[in-house]
Amino acid sequence: MLCDACGKNQANVFIKKLVNGLLKEESLCSSCAAEKAGFSIDLGELKEGLFSNISDMIAGFSDISILDESEKIPPCSVCGLTYRDFQSKGRLGCGECYNSFESKLTPLMTRLQGSVQHAGKSPPGIKEVNEKKKLKNELKIAIEKEEYERAAVIRDRIKILEGKNNEV
Repeated sequence: MLCDACGKNQANVFIKKLVNGLLKEESLCSSCAAEKAGFSIDLGELKEGLFSNISDMIAGFSDISILDESEKIPPCSVCGLTYRDFQSKGRLGCGECYNSFESKLTPLMTRLQGSVQHAGKSPPGIKEVNEKKKLKNELKIAIEKEEYERAAVIRDRIKILEGKNNEV
C-alpha cells in the first residue's frame, strides 16, 4: 500500500482517527508521518514484536498503581488467577475472571474500547439467542403482572424464534 500523502513510498504508519463520529484512516510512509507529526520517526529503532499480541498491549495499559491495591482483590474462584497475574500476563484465566475482576476491568475496557458493551461481529445465531432470553424475561414479567394477552403475543414470538433456530 502506498503512502496517502506522497504516493511514492510504501506506507508503514497507519493512523485512525474518530472525528465527529466518523472514522478517518490514513496510511503514511515514515518520512511523511514524521513531517506531519513534526518529529523524526525511525521505525528501525522499534523492537521487533513490540505489542506482538493484544494481551501485551492490554497489560501495558493497565495501571501500575493498581498493583498495591490488587492484593486486596481475591483471586478468581474458578482458576485461581490473581489480578496481579492478569496485569503481568495481560490474559484472564477463564470466563469467571470477568466477574471476579469486574471492578477493575470495567474502567480498563472503557478506556481501551470506549465502552464495555460489545459492538463488533457476533457468531451466527447469537442475536436470536439473546432476543429469546430477553423475550422469556418479558414473558415472565407479563405473567407475574397477569397481562395474559401480552404474554400470549410474547410466547408466539418466542415460538417463531425457536422455529428459526430449528431450521438452521
